[in-house]
Amino acid sequence: MWFVKVGMSDERSATRSRAQWERLAELVTQASRLHGLRTLTEDELLEFGRLYRRAAAELSHARAYGLDAAQLEYLNWLVGRAYGLLYVSESSGWAGIVRFFRAELPQTLRRQGRIIALSAGIFLGAAVIATLLSVVRPDLLEVINPQVAAAIDSIASRHHGGANFMPADFRPIASSLIITNNVQVSFMAFSLGVLLGLGTIIVLAYNGFFLGAIAAGVSRTDAAVYFWAFVAPHGVIELPSIIISAAAGLLLGFAIIEPGVHTRVDALRIAGRQAAVMMLGVIVFLAVAGVVEGLFSPAVTPPAVKFVAAAVLAAGFWGYILLAGRRE
Repeated sequence: MWFVKVGMSDERSATRSRAQWERLAELVTQASRLHGLRTLTEDELLEFGRLYRRAAAELSHARAYGLDAAQLEYLNWLVGRAYGLLYVSESSGWAGIVRFFRAELPQTLRRQGRIIALSAGIFLGAAVIATLLSVVRPDLLEVINPQVAAAIDSIASRHHGGANFMPADFRPIASSLIITNNVQVSFMAFSLGVLLGLGTIIVLAYNGFFLGAIAAGVSRTDAAVYFWAFVAPHGVIELPSIIISAAAGLLLGFAIIEPGVHTRVDALRIAGRQAAVMMLGVIVFLAVAGVVEGLFSPAVTPPAVKFVAAAVLAAGFWGYILLAGRRE
């Protein structure tokens, strides 16, 4: 009876090995037809690694203790194909950078569309609540923070009549300061995601509420049109970028809370790679927004021109995210 059990166990093991070889062959074929392992999903990459290590170990064992010649030849071919995909040299220099922005970044942003939408919902929801409260209770801002009323008066006087409130010589300096500040805010929203996402949610809600309150207050003044004309050109890139950075933080938090089929370390590693791609994109987006905010937004230009520019920038930004890299 012992011999029968051993025989049945060996047969089951052989069947399981063949199934794993077939699955590895499917992944190898899929990657070979396209653009290598980078076309596989994160789960498929982890599976590829496990199956490759198992197949390589079985090949070593087969060479040492013998195996059917046809199976040995097939396994040797399979491990060789997988090795060639796994250890191919990565694109470097300009080619790697171009490919990152042409395909990897927009693909990653689309893949994380749901969590970006959740981040946007928290931010915009807080902004809408602040706006509605400000309409119902115009004095609410002073009750919450007496300095807010003074800030609104300052903003209104700055933008009244399209005044030139930022000298042209100072604009390049302002642009660099704006970029630095926005990157710091974005990284704070991102890094607080490791606190199970709660820190990121607080940052989103606070900034959304504050922005909604300020916007509602300024909109009641004579400077409303000029204020929105100032905000629109850079805001169409800046605000989505901050929301994306917060989404990257939430991605880390969710990986810790619900790792799924992976260990928390593996889930955090997968989420971390996706989040890193998103944050690299955010840095570039905020650099563009900072240049626009420092050099174009404060220019003495008719509001209609600034609104048209904002529409063009928004179309380019979202067109890139939604359409770039779809053929790869």
